[in-house]
Parts: sequence; C-alpha cells; structure tokens
Amino acid sequence: MPTKFMKLGFDEQVLRRLANDSDGYVLDVGLNYYRGTPISAVERMELSVDGERVDDDRILVEINGKFLRLPQVPLAFTEYWGVKTPIRLHVTGEPLAAGEHDVDFVCEARVVYMQFAPGVYGMFDASASGTLTVAEDSEN
Repeated sequence: MPTKFMKLGFDEQVLRRLANDSDGYVLDVGLNYYRGTPISAVERMELSVDGERVDDDRILVEINGKFLRLPQVPLAFTEYWGVKTPIRLHVTGEPLAAGEHDVDFVCEARVVYMQFAPGVYGMFDASASGTLTVAEDSEN
C-alpha cells in the first residue's frame, strides 16, 4: 500500500539517448530523484514510443554491466541505480526510423528509507516524457 508519489523536477535528466543497435534500439535512462536507489525498489517500469506501449518481454534492462528482464528487476537487490549513471533499456525488434520519436517512460519506486509501517513505503515517480532523435547512423 503506497503513499502518494513524490515527483521531482529533474525530467530533463531522465531521457538521455535513443539509438538503434543491431537487435532493435536502446534508450539511456537517468533517475528522476535526488539520490540513487536499489533497482529492486522499482515497482513499475513501462516504455512507450510514438504512442505504442512496448511489450515488457521485449525490454532488457542493463544496469552496472548486468542484464535483467523486467520481472527480474524487483529481485536485483545488489544492483544500485545512481543518479549520475543511467540504466540502458535494450528493446528487441525492428530499429526505429531516423528522426524524432515521442518517448514516454514510466517508473515508480519505493523510497527504501521511508517505511511508515510493514509493507507501507513512501513512493517516488521517476517518470518522464519527451522527444528524442534517432540519428541516421545511430547503430551502436
């Protein structure tokens, strides 16, 4: 049972880079919070590009050199997402066309040091939306 979400104004630091790669495309995502958090505190993570929700099974989260499927994120207790180090979302499938794309990233997480009662935590909203450009030769 969460409390209301805290939302900080660091949206411009969240959506950092969108590029094609050999298996689809990648999105570098910073943390919209004033301090880092264990990645296991993330309770909801979703991605939409150009108004279409990306299936969870197409997303691979890269953090600290490790790769996780979305269902594995809550189990990654040893991985810390720092505010200066973005995670990378690898999306399998067709690469994106060169040009601008509307990106909507939803991320909601527990504030691990703000427990009010057993199972009741403060929450923060690390989501952001924006327009990013894929370059003609953006493949990694």
